[in-house]
Amino acid sequence: MNQFCSNRVYSVCTSVIVLGVGVLAAPAQASQWSTPVQPPVGCRSTPSGAPSLALNAAGAWVIAAYAQTGSGLEAFTVSACTSNDGVNWTGPVTIGLGTSPAVAIAPDGRAVMAWQGGPATAPNIQASVRSASGGSWSSPVLVSSVAGHPLIGMDGGGNAIAVWAGTTLATPVATATLLAGGNWSEAKTLVAQGGGIGLATNSVGGVIIGWKSHAGQVQVVSGTILGGFAAPVTLGSAPRNALPPLQVALNDAGAASFAWQANSSSNNVVTRNSGGSWSSITQLPGPEVAGIGTAIDGAGNAITVFAVIKTTGTLTYASQRPAGGTWGAPTLLSALNDKGGVGVAGDAAGTFVVIWNDAAGNVEAVTITPGGGFGPGTAVGAAPSRRLLVPGKAVLWTAAGISTEPV
Repeated sequence: MNQFCSNRVYSVCTSVIVLGVGVLAAPAQASQWSTPVQPPVGCRSTPSGAPSLALNAAGAWVIAAYAQTGSGLEAFTVSACTSNDGVNWTGPVTIGLGTSPAVAIAPDGRAVMAWQGGPATAPNIQASVRSASGGSWSSPVLVSSVAGHPLIGMDGGGNAIAVWAGTTLATPVATATLLAGGNWSEAKTLVAQGGGIGLATNSVGGVIIGWKSHAGQVQVVSGTILGGFAAPVTLGSAPRNALPPLQVALNDAGAASFAWQANSSSNNVVTRNSGGSWSSITQLPGPEVAGIGTAIDGAGNAITVFAVIKTTGTLTYASQRPAGGTWGAPTLLSALNDKGGVGVAGDAAGTFVVIWNDAAGNVEAVTITPGGGFGPGTAVGAAPSRRLLVPGKAVLWTAAGISTEPV
């Protein structure tokens, strides 16, 4: 590993990991992915891509989607589908008017949805709640007159936080909280101009929110859903555009992993220990990069997955960092002609799942058990992938439908 310190912007000390093509380790477990099952038609897709999917350890599922029913923002409807097993679904049920919904679900089954609503001339943020006992979604309530595309997270007690921003770096990044059984707080602006937001919450109420500022800074705030945030911390820099979004993972001890595309030829990743201190940047090189994801387990072991564009295809690499250690040399997971589309998710026990798109048009998945190595990919369903979650079970939503795997 080579060390150098950059004198550009903030004098951040950076570690560089050099790419190499290693031999894949023996698979940690045989694939056990279920046959994909499609949810109801009204919850399969949205005009801009994937619906939002959430589920809890008890097996309660909820999808938030939207569809265009005419012209103008008022012609978009937000809907929800629910399930108790991920196979048999109810809905879609229309919740309100708007676009870009995000949904979270508590351990007791209480679900909260937020979306961009309002008229086209004055868009806003609206929300709805479905109680733990099920039944109907509440009538939409106004959360903020500052519009954007929201993300939403929840703690183990059912307290929720939403953060939203526009599709460029010229709009505010704002947030609001909803206590279980309470009302939405007044919206708070985190930065006047920013975007590319990332959000992570944990079961004990911890929160990390990241964004790209209009000046090209990558910044984060840390705190709790109930207690607010400390001052923003600048971690580095990034291109002055809102996409791709920042990637953030947080465990219950407060340790975190945070990754972003720094420029066209490198990705950056930093970690935070449970005491709240951020590391220096580790640079994951190109020559040309095309996506990044990160996850962390309950012990603080982290993984970062990233794609590199080469003449043969878009290759997927993974680098692992043991708790308190440094990032290891990247391991090539994909075939040389595969197509990128990387993603990663994990659980507190240390299971990680990595995905990418292969040359045959499938989503490949590798499941890494705690302490295990990388095995070959398993084709789960038709590309592209829509969502990947590991909340007590691995869940992968592809164009073919939703598949699960025991972990």
